[in-house]
Amino acid sequence: MQRNRQMSGKNRCPNSNAALPTLLLQLFLVSLSLVNCFANLIPTGSQQFYQLSSEVSLEAEQVSYTFETQLSINSVWNNEQDQLLEIKLSESHVNAQQRLRPILSLPDRPFYVALVTGQPKQVIAHTSRDQSLLNLERGIASLFQLRRDSSDAKETELDISGHCRVEYKVKSSTRWEKTKRDCALWDLRVNYHPEQALGVAQHSEQQLSYDLSAEGLLLRAESVETHRLTLAAKPDAGSVVHSKLRLQHLAEGEGVEQLQQPTLAAAIESLLEWYRVFELEADVDGEISKLKEQTLQSQVELMLEQLKPEHLGKSSLASTFVQLLPLARLTKQPEFESLLESQSPLAAQLVDLLGAVQTFEAHNASFSHFYRGAGTTAESLELLEKYLQSLAVATHPERRILEHLYDFLQQKLPHKSHLKLRDSVLQTLATLTRQSGLDANDQLLQQIRNYLLEGLASTHNTLLYTRALQNLRDPLTIDPLLQQALQSQQPQHSVAALQALKSFPAFSYAEPHRQQFSSIFYQRQRRYDSSARTLALDILLAMRPSAEQLGELLDYLASTDRQFEIKTYVLQKLRMLAEICPRFRSMFQTALRQRAHVNNYNVLAQRGLTTVLSRQLSTSPAFNETLLSIQEVSQGILKRGSVEFLLHAGRAEASSFKLGIYTAGLSSFMGDSDADEGNDQIPADDELEQEETMTAGMEISVQGAQLRPLVFFNGQTELMGHVWGGSASDTTPAYQATTLAQDHEQYIILASGATVHWRVLGARSVDLNGKVTFSLWNRNAQTEIQQNTGTAVVSHLAVGFTYAKLEQQIELRHEPKLSLQADLDFYSNIKLCMQLERAEQLLTLSNTRSVYLQLVDKPYAKHFRSTQTIKSPGRTFVLNQKNNEMCNMILANS
Repeated sequence: MQRNRQMSGKNRCPNSNAALPTLLLQLFLVSLSLVNCFANLIPTGSQQFYQLSSEVSLEAEQVSYTFETQLSINSVWNNEQDQLLEIKLSESHVNAQQRLRPILSLPDRPFYVALVTGQPKQVIAHTSRDQSLLNLERGIASLFQLRRDSSDAKETELDISGHCRVEYKVKSSTRWEKTKRDCALWDLRVNYHPEQALGVAQHSEQQLSYDLSAEGLLLRAESVETHRLTLAAKPDAGSVVHSKLRLQHLAEGEGVEQLQQPTLAAAIESLLEWYRVFELEADVDGEISKLKEQTLQSQVELMLEQLKPEHLGKSSLASTFVQLLPLARLTKQPEFESLLESQSPLAAQLVDLLGAVQTFEAHNASFSHFYRGAGTTAESLELLEKYLQSLAVATHPERRILEHLYDFLQQKLPHKSHLKLRDSVLQTLATLTRQSGLDANDQLLQQIRNYLLEGLASTHNTLLYTRALQNLRDPLTIDPLLQQALQSQQPQHSVAALQALKSFPAFSYAEPHRQQFSSIFYQRQRRYDSSARTLALDILLAMRPSAEQLGELLDYLASTDRQFEIKTYVLQKLRMLAEICPRFRSMFQTALRQRAHVNNYNVLAQRGLTTVLSRQLSTSPAFNETLLSIQEVSQGILKRGSVEFLLHAGRAEASSFKLGIYTAGLSSFMGDSDADEGNDQIPADDELEQEETMTAGMEISVQGAQLRPLVFFNGQTELMGHVWGGSASDTTPAYQATTLAQDHEQYIILASGATVHWRVLGARSVDLNGKVTFSLWNRNAQTEIQQNTGTAVVSHLAVGFTYAKLEQQIELRHEPKLSLQADLDFYSNIKLCMQLERAEQLLTLSNTRSVYLQLVDKPYAKHFRSTQTIKSPGRTFVLNQKNNEMCNMILANS
């Protein structure tokens, strides 16, 4: 009575008797919850029977398999906190396409799960079990990972998927839900591409739900997980893996005989004569990714037709390339050498393949077969260079390759004809060092960096080492490069240093760097070459100028500087960025409105021939690609031009191919044809003190790797030889190669224990050719550049376990063709007409999905195939109004 009175006084509310039933109900639910928190999911000393069902599917349910088995779960050892469960599988079978196959080869021995404070910690399994079945047992054990003392909490757990971030939701006293994210074993990468646009995208999630009895017995546990795996540059191309694992209670058996051991550790120890202890975290089942027993030699012989030179620039060669690559990565040096010996007519295609392999076996085979010191033939030198150019785009080369190339550079050249090979070795080594992601304190990185900086400081071959530093892109080399850009009295050295600095990410620079780049562009301390100034401008804009800094650029347009080609470059660059970025467009328009002295026809009218533009080449459903073209003109002659192809994936972009042209000292060919044109005269942008040597060449960059430049001529004698001999009038190959693009491989462990293996390989086969006709009599020139590109991307996914497997292979083929024609007329006024065209193109997507039942009576296989073709019409790209006017004038007189 006293207690009742105390409670009544404590409540101090009217009608307290009415609140009593509610309070009792709450206390009852709390008591049930406490029972569930501390009760074992499998009651002490009991035997429980469950049905286990594991279903894995690819996108559609028709491509799926289901594994089912009966589980007998016995609690064979217990104390107040810990428990040992004995689990035995029986009546197992797999099912696909309504084809039911019993599994008769499963061992009849049970496995054990050790639970500490109610949570699974270890699996004790028979040593003879294969990795796939061991992972299945780990998956069953992980279903008992339920923290009933958690309430809407986020924490970390370790189960079959490794360490995962988990979040619990308590739905009722007998129902829990758990969400798993960012599991370590969902992203077991073997290879990956550092460029996001050339990589992959993955979205993974897992939901688990638990139903318990009022006493805490596990009635149902269900896991549903999804892994969406796509190409970053084409999100609609990829695979979706669904997995459902369900444990359903069937019945309760009789009492179970207990292991008579004092501790859990002793109970486990008593089993170790035939058993081993395994952690809960799964291991990859390597069987899922095994290749068929075959040799690279035999596969090449089957694909001889597709490897012929006439397939360069076509998707057929790119597709063959990626099909051979997985097998080539397992091939040893003797087989490579035998292949190069027996298939010498295909040597050019084979060295491209060996470069993409990136193993020391392939590297040794290449040098052993082609390099003979002073006795190396010109053809072998060319093929070895080709191997190095393919290797340069590698993303995961073996360290021993870097060490060998560095040692090669320490050797004395046996002959001056090896200078080009040495250049290619240097550029390849620098690129591979960057791609390898070596630690900043790595001794090899320090040796390579110091070697390049010593070469930069020397007066001999400064340009060679500057290009290598461009490929290395080590932040510790920024200041030496910047000093060269600021202080070098030779324009080509300053330009090369700024080209190298432009390759660095914008976040590499701080405010003092901005001031130094501004000093170059605005010529605050001395005069700089026009190319150096435009490159400095590119870096300043990449650093995201403030409104004040943008205003200073606009004010420059109204300055008294007579270098109108640079002003044209500035204006076109700003307009191009405004087209791409809405934020920049708003700031640009605001700054213009505030400057009446700039925002007028006199200042904004285009007075130069320089062109800066970006054009969309293709969009979804094809790849999202753009073309960036820069044509810097000086005195009517193309001084520095580039055409770059950019692949986009969301906000990320990657340069897939860049072609650059440079010239110097060619203004004498223009004569004084425009001397009497008054205000239309094109001013001399670079009145350098010394007379420049007549030079022209081509620079090629493949996926950011700068290759050794190709020199067309050096000096007036070589130039006149080309003009009078007409050696450039016929179509001439400038670059022919098949190189690796996408290169990704990873594993995923599913909650059911099944292993997913995903490999994405892509290749680009490029056939770049051109011709030039030059007439001193008619005072005109015509240039035609044709690029044929064949692209193939193959995504192969396999998922399964010992008795069932699903496969999906997606292949994308694409053959974009681009042509650039330039007509120059300098008979009277200087007129330059450029026409950029893209031919009609097709993108073909083939999808093959397969299901296999294996190692069972009457194995079964079923394949589903589909093909989709997307056509994009050809188009001619509008460059700018000035170019249109020039083309109309030239075509009218033709």
